[in-house]
Amino acid sequence: MLLEIEGLHAGYGKTEVLRDVHLHIAAGEVVGLIGPNGAGKSTICKSVFGLATVTRGRVQFQGADTLGEPTHTLLAKGLAYVPQGRLVFPSLTVEENLRMGGYTLRGRGVVTQRIEDLYEQFPQLQAMRRKRAGDLSGGQQQLVAVGRSLMVSPQLLMLDEPSLGLSPIACGEVYQALRSLHERGVALLIVEQNVHLVLAIADRVVCRANGEVRAEGPPTDFHDPTRMRELYFGA
Repeated sequence: MLLEIEGLHAGYGKTEVLRDVHLHIAAGEVVGLIGPNGAGKSTICKSVFGLATVTRGRVQFQGADTLGEPTHTLLAKGLAYVPQGRLVFPSLTVEENLRMGGYTLRGRGVVTQRIEDLYEQFPQLQAMRRKRAGDLSGGQQQLVAVGRSLMVSPQLLMLDEPSLGLSPIACGEVYQALRSLHERGVALLIVEQNVHLVLAIADRVVCRANGEVRAEGPPTDFHDPTRMRELYFGA
């Protein structure tokens, strides 16, 4: 198993958000994490990446415990994270943003080669390479954020609300990029409010509500509107 979370309790300061969370992701698998606001979906990603306070439980990546590992170590192990809100460096060009994503890599030649590989995979990035990230549309900024995270060639990429605030066209472009990553064998954990988008790409879906997993299974289990209302809001 690529990622295993067992008995996770976590939160922020003295506020506990997660209680006894269990989650696993296999190599190359796409898992959609859905549910109403306040269900702790984002906190799961932040706990894995060391951005929330974990008080109990275990997180393993490729069979090794990772709790307490610094960010640069997680990146080097092949774990990357695109937080909610894109968070590009607005005053830097697209290419400079990508180079920032490769700050843990050794050797200028390695960074340059990774950027060229990204341009080959995503021609949109190459077309924008000299533009300031702050001048781009929301969808374009999200592509830059995804590209920056790919500089470390992750085996697992976690994304928190990648469609947030984007137009339907931009959402389509972002999710097409995610499909391309899936085809290349990158595992994805996607926290998403736009259920239809994540159902179209996920191998497995986990629905959390009221602090617990309400349902888990293939995307076909989550197409019925009546069942979805019950999962989100109760019978």
